[in-house]
Amino acid sequence: MLDDIIDVLIGEVAKLVPDIVWGAVFLVTGLLTTMIGVTMVLGMTTLNGSPRLGGVLTAVGVLLIAGPLVAWYR
Repeated sequence: MLDDIIDVLIGEVAKLVPDIVWGAVFLVTGLLTTMIGVTMVLGMTTLNGSPRLGGVLTAVGVLLIAGPLVAWYR
């Protein structure tokens, strides 16, 4: 029952927001994630994290950037 309510709620929110806005949100999130990841890999950040975590953040950020760009290209 709770699953159905959440499914309907998320579905309605997804219908209200245009695809271009979702793409922009993913693009900005990807840029920020990549920026944090690269600074962690290079050791230029004050965040306490390993270079391995920085590499994962960089990879996730690049995928978040590539997704909307590929969708907009099609």
